Amino acid sequence: MAEKIVKKKRSSNIELLRIICTLMVISLHMLNPAIIGGIKYAKASGSMLAFGATSWIFCTSIAAVDIFILISGYFMIEKSKPKLGKAINLLFVCAAYSVIKYLAITLTAGKAVTTDAVLNSLIPKSYYVWLYCTLYIISPYINRIANGLSKKQYKRMLIVGFVLFCLWPTIIDCCRMMWNKNLTDVFTISRDGNGSGFTIVNFIYCYLLGGYLKKYKPEFKKKGTKYIELLISLLCPTITCLLTILIPKINGTNGILGYETVFVVIQAATLFDFFTRIDIGSSSVINFFAKTSFGVFLLHTTVIMIMMRYIDIKSMFGSGFIGSMECYLILLLGSYIITALFDTLAHLLMTPISKLWSKTKLFNFDPTFVKEETE
Repeated sequence: MAEKIVKKKRSSNIELLRIICTLMVISLHMLNPAIIGGIKYAKASGSMLAFGATSWIFCTSIAAVDIFILISGYFMIEKSKPKLGKAINLLFVCAAYSVIKYLAITLTAGKAVTTDAVLNSLIPKSYYVWLYCTLYIISPYINRIANGLSKKQYKRMLIVGFVLFCLWPTIIDCCRMMWNKNLTDVFTISRDGNGSGFTIVNFIYCYLLGGYLKKYKPEFKKKGTKYIELLISLLCPTITCLLTILIPKINGTNGILGYETVFVVIQAATLFDFFTRIDIGSSSVINFFAKTSFGVFLLHTTVIMIMMRYIDIKSMFGSGFIGSMECYLILLLGSYIITALFDTLAHLLMTPISKLWSKTKLFNFDPTFVKEETE
């Protein structure tokens, strides 16, 4: 009698973290003074509680991108063959959703759709997607270097990287912001600056950090030690928030709020490691919504902009603590649910094409030509 094969259910701890990070990304863009402007309106209200709360949420949300890359490093560090089709898929989805974003904004505003604008929107315009695809393609080379190191060598590499690509950039960026100095030729990431973490350097470092936590996860002697990590992950953005309020000159991604800065990287690493240590079992609901993270990432700002035509966010964020939190939650949950459902529908419609595409030679082509060595 044939033995019954029991399929192991996927643990939902990392999937829950994906959802939280997606909500953090929405919060980041919603509150960013240069995008939707929640913090700006809360500050204008004169309520320190509203300004402090929105600032803290904003500072807490900055680590989301680093955590997404940590997750990639955690799951990919031992893999050797990237599939070119997966990178192409990401770019294709980004381009398709870019067109959808343009059509949604244009049509809901009652404006005319133009051919030039549609063609222009076909170009995938997302720094994250391009850098992630680059990281994905070169990951086998990174993996070979990382897996060829001893634990001690790997740890030293991360320490050196932390000093060069996190600590030093934080110091230099804060100094030039405080004293309004255009420092040149003192950067370790590029000649023109540290790029606020929008660089392949930061992506590779976070990837390697995630890989280390997979390969050499330190064992805690006391069960409750993991909660210290959670405390640290909450303390880091609190410190950042206080610094930006007390020293406004270092506020901004060119100061202490860049993805590569010390507090952001530490927060990302500790929060990620905390979630790898908890066990919440397998939840079909969590796993379902986690699959929509990329689509939500691409579409949420468009949905928020449409929602803003019916919600006076300037007045709500500017009405004090209660009003600002109400507006925040409405935009956060509304944009998340709408984009998650749309992304689910889009995937269902594209499933037949995706299955055919995954069988092609181009999809399974290895652009690195890195092969496993066999004895």
